[in-house]
Amino acid sequence: MLAGMDASWLASWRPDPFLGALVAGAGVWYLAARRRATRDGRRRQLEAWRAWAFGAGLAVLAAAWLSPLSGLDRHLLSAAFGSMFLVSTLAPALVLLGQPLTLAFRTSGRAGRQRLRRITRSFPVRLVTFPVTAWLLYAGVTYAWQFSSLADWAMQQQAWWLVEQLTLFAAGAIFWWPALCSDPPPWRMGYTLRVFYVFVEMTHKGLFGGMFLAAQEPFHPDIAARLPAWAPSAMTDQRLGILLVWVGGSLVFFFAIVGIVRRWMAYDARYSRRLDARIARQREAERRRQTALEQVFRRPL
Repeated sequence: MLAGMDASWLASWRPDPFLGALVAGAGVWYLAARRRATRDGRRRQLEAWRAWAFGAGLAVLAAAWLSPLSGLDRHLLSAAFGSMFLVSTLAPALVLLGQPLTLAFRTSGRAGRQRLRRITRSFPVRLVTFPVTAWLLYAGVTYAWQFSSLADWAMQQQAWWLVEQLTLFAAGAIFWWPALCSDPPPWRMGYTLRVFYVFVEMTHKGLFGGMFLAAQEPFHPDIAARLPAWAPSAMTDQRLGILLVWVGGSLVFFFAIVGIVRRWMAYDARYSRRLDARIARQREAERRRQTALEQVFRRPL
């Protein structure tokens, strides 16, 4: 059992230098871009909590890619599934809340903004970020790495593991972009559709999680046969991994829905205030017009 685990698995923990450079480079760029935007007088648009969200997203990626978890997930399916949840669900949402694309637009020169605009408006980007496509892509990529032979390959070969991590993060970012709308997406859904979009994924993950949890045989017999002596049983390891993805994902989706609803309510409140102010101005203008007409007709001939 885990209580008797030894440290032999640490030999497989080799933090990937490419992913480490990617995380560090993203953090350095974000801090420099925020500092430049602040110097340019755009402090009002740069909420501090978004920087914290971006930093938290990078910290989650570092935990999945650079910590001992990246060695443990070569031995335990539960660790691999836990890492998958961090990389495909939690980290992309936090990173996108930091508005990296908006920050890139604000701090790039004219040529840089034109390139970014061409990329975000290109057909491939519009295709993969269409909400239905994004949802199907997210579900397909996560299930492929969970329940196909790709999971076994990723646990045994570094190259496949690297492909797994990058595709999981990309699929998660594509899924969350039209849902959160922190950066303007090519396809912008209304608040009702955004809530429905996330709710469908939460329900879908819950239904399939319950179905997979009830399985009586390992999905990956080869992985089960390679479990270390200190590991839990194959079915316990598999069920623990499914619970991590199911419960963790449901919590993230729930809080995302709460955040979308709060922004929806704030938008409605702002719209109501603007509408009330416009009606008040119209009434005031009508009152002044009536007053002016009365003064004209009361004037003696």
